Amino acid sequence: SATNVAVDAAGIVVLGLLWKRDLEAEESRLKRATKGVELAKLKVRGSKALLEGSEIDDTASSGDTFTTSLASLRRGRGIEKRVVIVVGGKAKIDAILKDATDLQESLVLNDFLIVPVVLPQISPLSDVSPDKLPPSIALPVGPNWSFVVKDEVEEAAKQGIDAEKEGCCIVLKKNGRVGQRTRGVFLNNMVDNVTRRREAGMDVKNI
Repeated sequence: SATNVAVDAAGIVVLGLLWKRDLEAEESRLKRATKGVELAKLKVRGSKALLEGSEIDDTASSGDTFTTSLASLRRGRGIEKRVVIVVGGKAKIDAILKDATDLQESLVLNDFLIVPVVLPQISPLSDVSPDKLPPSIALPVGPNWSFVVKDEVEEAAKQGIDAEKEGCCIVLKKNGRVGQRTRGVFLNNMVDNVTRRREAGMDVKNI
């Protein structure tokens, strides 16, 4: 009887652990799905040069710029872009934008769109006019950015990342899914990765 009780107790413990693991996995899936929806709803303002050859109705346009959601930049929606949300303090963002300017041609060729977000206030660059933006850069628009980026910064902090000083980024693939999150922002490496895959005859549509 004692043996049976011990076996039953062990079985209950194992089942409890399995149930807990499945519950945590389900919560993780739901969290990722929710975050994906939140990212898709975020809006950016960029140069109308992005619209060349696209089928997007730019009704939310003003002067030389237009505003759209990140969902519109997915494959099959009119404009196909790899969206790179870069987060950091003002000095870090300035350095990243300098790199983006130097890599302008390569970023456009490889369908990258850089969206800079300044910490700690979680805002677009106040000293950059949207109508002066190159085709590879767009500015965040709307209050939802604050909630999404704040959550990302808090998650980065748990991993020992000082987003304000080091910078970090979220890369959205052309299908709208998060491709990677990185500590630091290395635009040159991203461009080289896509270029190497293309030159090797590999698929670059889903990266």
